[in-house]
Amino acid sequence: MNQVRLPKLSIAVIGLVVASVFHATPVLGAILTRQEFSGDFTLVDATTPFLTNSLPFESEYSGFVVYSESGTLSDWELSVNNLDLNLNPGSNNGSNLTPDVDFELDSRSNWNLVVDFGIAFDAPRYTLERTSSSEITLTGAVGRAGTYIYQDSAANITLSSSSTSVREPTSLLSLLFGVGAIAVSKKVGKTKSEA
Repeated sequence: MNQVRLPKLSIAVIGLVVASVFHATPVLGAILTRQEFSGDFTLVDATTPFLTNSLPFESEYSGFVVYSESGTLSDWELSVNNLDLNLNPGSNNGSNLTPDVDFELDSRSNWNLVVDFGIAFDAPRYTLERTSSSEITLTGAVGRAGTYIYQDSAANITLSSSSTSVREPTSLLSLLFGVGAIAVSKKVGKTKSEA
């Protein structure tokens, strides 16, 4: 009885592995676009005197976004020197708050990245937006204290884009099928010799 079930068990295990690989395949084969950006910000608006007096007038920034053709955000990073912002998917706000990230892509070049830590004085919302090749803005909402906007100009923007096509793992699937076939043939040969 057990000798008959062993090959069937091997085939079932191999089937589960292959099915899991096929389940992950739609993510692979996508074209990913990575945009790196850097430049200088100038404070153009601060809604309260407190922010006007406390925020630096100028700052440098850098970062990147990686997204698929459908606009799904894969990876991102944003650093602003004079604001001490170093944000990425693993960021928190010092009190175990992980950011809620909203990413909108209007075209292959215009995007909107919102990093939201919640509504509180120490948990602001940051919006980084590239609306055209000549403008990048950073809007920071500091809880109920107000909002500030840093804006870039075309002369200071450094922006580079690259697209990468991620290949589907055809060689991996072939390897799985080959190993599976060898395992099944060995099990079947073993049961016949024991019989």
